[in-house]
Amino acid sequence: MVGNPKIVTRHGDGFTLHIGTDERLVVAGLLTELRDMQTDPDAADAVARLFPVVHPTDPVEEEEWQRLMREELVTSRRAAIDTVVEVLQRPGRKIPVSADEMHVFVQAVNSIRLVLGTVLEVAEDEDEVPPELLESPEYALYGYLSFVLDASVRVLSGS
Repeated sequence: MVGNPKIVTRHGDGFTLHIGTDERLVVAGLLTELRDMQTDPDAADAVARLFPVVHPTDPVEEEEWQRLMREELVTSRRAAIDTVVEVLQRPGRKIPVSADEMHVFVQAVNSIRLVLGTVLEVAEDEDEVPPELLESPEYALYGYLSFVLDASVRVLSGS
């Protein structure tokens, strides 16, 4: 990318996503994987950050909360993923997006980023990233998602 590319711009009450076809395919593919990972017992560690502990000092309360709320969170996230995948499949180089779709887009990108960061064992407070991780395609993807998330949040907040 040359200069300071705009990932998203605001136009009145709506937004426009400026994401290339290849990037759209990657993000949509990751979202499709995430959709299934939420209920895959083998992916429980990877998606743990999507289901934060609410009652850390009371395991009984925590188990009850998870029992009552987890399915609702999964259903809500699946609906959001479906919305974002539909948005990313729209034709054209500039994708018109409503304010509601933009908020869902931000949540979805953040979810992918959280899961990828967990898989890569990236800590938010880490000052140094191991060189082998810096050179990996997965870390480059993590960086791209971070860039998209930051740009989207800035436009949403009017910064």
